[in-house]
Order: sequence, then structure tokens, then C-alpha cells
Amino acid sequence: MKFKKHTAFMIDFISDFVNGDLERYFFDLDYSAYVIEHFPHMELENSRFADRFAHTIDRAYERGADLGLSDDEFRNEISNALDEWLAGRA
Repeated sequence: MKFKKHTAFMIDFISDFVNGDLERYFFDLDYSAYVIEHFPHMELENSRFADRFAHTIDRAYERGADLGLSDDEFRNEISNALDEWLAGRA
């Protein structure tokens, strides 16, 4: 499935972190700003898929921050959430 611009950007950004191409420090620095910038457009591109983002990726991000997970544990949480999000593409 081909994703539109803003959804594709977020998938690439999160994938870079999951694949180890981006350190957690930089992921944390950029995550909230990218969600603020791209999420409203993602809702216009595909509202159901954007809603799944909020219930998978964003929830895992918040949970990881709240639990104080190690970098590897956090990466694993985000990886699992990415798999779940992409499995639910509409």
C-alpha cells in the first residue's frame, strides 16, 4: 500500500528509530514536534489509520516514557507498536 506524504513521513521516521538508524535521544527530541506537525494531515489523509497511530505508536511512546524503559526496551515497545499500526492499515 502506498501512503500519502505525512503518513509516509511518520512511518519512515519511526522505522529509522526501530531499525537503529536514529538514537533515542534524537527520536525523543523530534517525536512530539513531528506529531504536532504531521498528525493533523494524517487525519485528512486517512482518519482511521491516523486514529490507529494514536492507539498504537503514541500510546507506546507515552507508556515508554512513563515507565522509564531502557533504550532497548523502549525501541522494542515502539517496534511492536509499529507492527501493530501497520497491520491495521485501512
